[in-house]
Amino acid sequence: DNKKVGEFSKGMKMKLMIAVALSHKAELIILDEPTSGLDPVARDELLDILSEYIEDENRGVLFSTHITADVERIADFVTILHNGKVWFTGELNTLAESYAVLKGAEEDIPESVKEKLIGFHAYRNGFEALIKTDDLAGLPDSLEYEKANLDDILVYIAKEDKNERTVQNNAV
Repeated sequence: DNKKVGEFSKGMKMKLMIAVALSHKAELIILDEPTSGLDPVARDELLDILSEYIEDENRGVLFSTHITADVERIADFVTILHNGKVWFTGELNTLAESYAVLKGAEEDIPESVKEKLIGFHAYRNGFEALIKTDDLAGLPDSLEYEKANLDDILVYIAKEDKNERTVQNNAV
C-alpha cells in the first residue's frame, strides 16, 4: 500500500524523520518534542532507537520535552530552563541526588530553613516543598522527606512562581 508522507500517522512521520537523521550518521541530532503525541508503543520504540544511537560515545541527541519520564529514561545530562534562563545544567544523577521533597507540619519548620524551601505549598494538615539535600541536616524528626524526581523538581519550580517568590538559581 503506497502512501504519501502527508498521509502518515504522527508516529510514522517521526520514525521517518529519525531514520533520515540517522542515515546521515550525524554526531549530534537535535529534536524538538520528539515523543509528543506518540502512542505508548511508538514512543517506546523511538526512545529505544535513540538509546541505541547514543551508545556510541561520539554521538549525542539533544531534545526538548515536557515528558520527564523520557528524560529520566535516556538522558545523561539535562538543562532546565525556567522563565527563559538556565536554572540547572549538569548530570541528571547530580540533579536527582541534590533535591528532596520535604513534608510535615508547617510549625515544625525552623525559621532558618523557610527561605530555602522551593515551591512551598500549605495544606490543611501540613505542607510540601522542595529542598536541597544539603539543607536537610538538623531538621526536626517530625519532618519527613523523600528523594525528588525530575517531575517533582519541575512542579515545585512552577509552584514557586505561583507563590510570587523569586526562584533562585539552585544549581548544585
